[in-house]
Amino acid sequence: MSIITFFTRKLSRSIILSGLGLLACTNVYSQDIHFSQFLEDPLDLNPALCGAFPGLIMGELNYRNQWSSVMNGLGAAYNTMAASFQYHNITKNWSKGYVSPGLNFFNDKSGDGQLQISQVNFTIASGIFLSEKSCISAGIQAGWAEHSINMANLTWDNQYVGGQYVPGASSGEAAGSSFSYFDFAAGILYHYGSGQATMTSNNQVKADIGAAVFHINEPQMSFYQGDAFLGNTNFYTTNGPNNQNGMATRLYMKYVIHGDVSYSIPNSNIAVVPTVAFFDQGPAQELDMGANFRYLLKLESKYTGVNKGSAFDLGGYYRWNDAFIVLAGLEFGSYAIGFSYDVNLSALNQASNGRGGFEISLRFINPNPFMGSTESGGSTTHTMF
Repeated sequence: MSIITFFTRKLSRSIILSGLGLLACTNVYSQDIHFSQFLEDPLDLNPALCGAFPGLIMGELNYRNQWSSVMNGLGAAYNTMAASFQYHNITKNWSKGYVSPGLNFFNDKSGDGQLQISQVNFTIASGIFLSEKSCISAGIQAGWAEHSINMANLTWDNQYVGGQYVPGASSGEAAGSSFSYFDFAAGILYHYGSGQATMTSNNQVKADIGAAVFHINEPQMSFYQGDAFLGNTNFYTTNGPNNQNGMATRLYMKYVIHGDVSYSIPNSNIAVVPTVAFFDQGPAQELDMGANFRYLLKLESKYTGVNKGSAFDLGGYYRWNDAFIVLAGLEFGSYAIGFSYDVNLSALNQASNGRGGFEISLRFINPNPFMGSTESGGSTTHTMF
C-alpha cells in the first residue's frame, strides 16, 4: 500500500469511517457538501435562486454535524457550516424584473485528518417578470476554494518499523497540506405565484422549478504530484479530466434539478409543500423527495406590526437508499429557525444504528415576509415569492 489518505464525504451515502480503516488512493476524489435542508442553502442549490425571496435582504446560517455518535472513540465527526447574504434588487427603477447580488461561504471539516474545504462565492442573478404570476431568472456564480489536511494526524505504512508504529518515523510521502482553485457555476429558475396566504383567503399557490450546473471549469485537484510537493494552485495537468499522469484529477461537474410547490388548502391555515431535488456528480447521485406541512399560527398586524406573524413547519424527506430526514421549523416575523435529523437507512446502519446527521438553520429576512411580498425596491404589486 503506497499511501493512506483521507477522502471527503461523498455527496450522498459514501462515508468512510476512520475506525473501519482509511481509504488508500493517490488522489482526493471529493464530492460536494450538502445539507438536508437544501432549500435553506439556496446559493449552493442554484445560483438563479439569488434574490428569489419575499424581502429586500436575506441572511442565512447553516450547521450540520454528522456521524458524531458513530465515531465515538474512532475518530472525528463531519462538521459543515455555511453562511449567505442576498440583496433582492439593486435596480430600483426597473419594474420588469430585478438584479440580485449574493455572497456565500461554507466550511467542511472531516475526520481525524481534519480534511477541510473552505469556499467563498459571489453570485449575481437577474429575473424577468413574464406576467403578474410568473417569473424566469438566471444566475451565475464565481468562487474560490481551498482544500487542506493535517498530515500530522494521519498514520502511514512507512511509520511501522519492525511491526511497531513509530510516530517519529518518516512517512515517505511528498504530499502538500493544501491546494486551491477558482470555481464557477450557473443556473436557471422558473417561478409561479398566485393568490394569498391568509387565514381568511388561503388560496396561494407557488411553484419553483430549476436546474443548475456547478464546477463548470472542472478545477484540478491534488495534494501532491508524484514525488513533487504541491502546496498551492500551481499544478495543472494537460492530459484530460481523469488522466492519472501527474497523479491529479478534476472535480466532477455537478448537475442539479429541483422543484417545489406550496399549495395552501382553502378555508384552513395549512399549506402543503412537496419538494424534490436530484443531484448528479461523477459516480455519485442523490435523490431527495418529500413534503412539509406549514401551519399559519398568526398573521402580522396589518398597520401597526405589533403582533408578529408566525408559522410552524413539520415534514420529512427520503434520500433514496440512504436516509429518512425529519424536519421542523418555526418562523416568527423576520426570523426563522429549522431543525432536521437524518435517520440512516443505508447499509451503514449496521454501524450507525440509524444515527445520522443533525442540522440547524437560521434565517433573517427584512422587511418581514409576513407583511407581503416585495418586488422592485419594495412594492407589493407582484406575488412572486
